Amino acid sequence: MSGVSDVYARVREEFEKLVRNHQIGGEPVYCEVLAKGFVGKAPARDDMVYFEMPSSDYALVRGKEVLLRCRFRDAWGDAFTDEPKRYRGTVEEVIRLPFTSSSARAVFFATLNAVCSSLGLVSGGVHCKEGDPERCGEKLVEHLRAQFGKEVTVAHIGYQPGHVGALGKSFKTLVTDLDPENIGKVKSGVPILDGGENESVIQKADVVCITGSALVNGTFPELLEWARRYSTAVLVYGVSAIGACRLLNLPFFCPYVRKSA
Repeated sequence: MSGVSDVYARVREEFEKLVRNHQIGGEPVYCEVLAKGFVGKAPARDDMVYFEMPSSDYALVRGKEVLLRCRFRDAWGDAFTDEPKRYRGTVEEVIRLPFTSSSARAVFFATLNAVCSSLGLVSGGVHCKEGDPERCGEKLVEHLRAQFGKEVTVAHIGYQPGHVGALGKSFKTLVTDLDPENIGKVKSGVPILDGGENESVIQKADVVCITGSALVNGTFPELLEWARRYSTAVLVYGVSAIGACRLLNLPFFCPYVRKSA
């Protein structure tokens, strides 16, 4: 893949074309922070909406990341971030946001997901719920087997418990994460390596599954570059990247993405 280093410039350019073609630049978008908690509880901050997730082993539940949810017209789009920020503006203003912080990138990609969902370019932009994250792991195994066969080494960038548990039973699996609470531990029989080892892990793998959160935390371009350098197949997973992968024609996996909030 050529030009991966300018992935942010390319996705902005494609988003601009989309907005121009549909003449929606002046339309409003609203982004709210979704936080760990229970439906119906009074939020600790007035910019947080509370919801439930089942397993305490997910970064979303432990408070390491939260979801930023954007509404555009009758559609919603989510993006994971560790720098949540409420936002009000227009689509055109979102397009012009600088990619210099995780909070700005979260607003951009959540908005992109909502717009793509509203226009019918993707099947939805809302994070899965209940038992979907665990079922997603089995679906991922099926997908990888169909695409690459049984005898492959899989690198998984980002610790997702449902994915790692299923992958570890089916493939030689290498997992990295950025959360110090996970690094160095063994989860479902798979050691969790430091994200600083991403390049060497990708070099050893036949296929790398890259979390869509990498678009928000800023590591996505270098991960794509390493995959290109070492001829490692790429599969991007997770709702944060659904719109970007649609516009950039990148292989994408998120079988339980929803349309409604």
